[in-house]
Amino acid sequence: MGAKGESWTTIESDPGVFTELIQQIGVKGVQVEELYSLDPESLARLKPVYGLIFLFKWRHEKEERPIDTSDQASNVFFASQVINNACATQAILSVLLNCPQLDLGEELINFREFTAEFPPELKGLAISNSDSIRAAHNSFARPEPIVPDEQQAAGDDDDVFHFISYVPLNGKLYELDGLKQGPIMLAEVGQVCQKAAATSHGHCVLSYSHRAIGMCSVHAKQGSMLQEQGKVQGR
Repeated sequence: MGAKGESWTTIESDPGVFTELIQQIGVKGVQVEELYSLDPESLARLKPVYGLIFLFKWRHEKEERPIDTSDQASNVFFASQVINNACATQAILSVLLNCPQLDLGEELINFREFTAEFPPELKGLAISNSDSIRAAHNSFARPEPIVPDEQQAAGDDDDVFHFISYVPLNGKLYELDGLKQGPIMLAEVGQVCQKAAATSHGHCVLSYSHRAIGMCSVHAKQGSMLQEQGKVQGR
């Protein structure tokens, strides 16, 4: 567990940094890539897509959307954001920890099992107290922060940013925002499989993309996919 007072630094909003962060945490076969469009063709080349991460200019919502409190939503890993400067890393974790098919590595597997029955606030505290996750995050610190604390009051012209994840799970697409009280179910996406995941993501979150100032896809590392295809063909 982390020592009291140890802080989290701001890191650059860069897909290359996010990919290295994922690898440093111990996850294999996953990369992050910047998106310029959510059209089916752009997303199809990245499949399987495990989740999308949008960067927004943070604002208080005028109309709060309902939190999904169903039994099915209880299977979603959702952590409240309780630490400053960590929304990028938390958005990445929100995707990774909701993908049981991934090779998460020993650290995240143990973390997910340990926090499985925790409420969102305790999950957030567990992230903040994780020495390994914090060390990986802080290793990409910038000398001059570009992302202020998104929880401070923001005026209309303030440049305050926040990352939000969009993840398909059990046939539904969820918005996972650590500043909310829980997961928000956006749409039924039918049977989300590897071939259809990219299109389902793009279709369901398209209405939110116009507000985003940055979009990233968390998907299978292309080199890893080619290797797997080669193994199958070689059998």
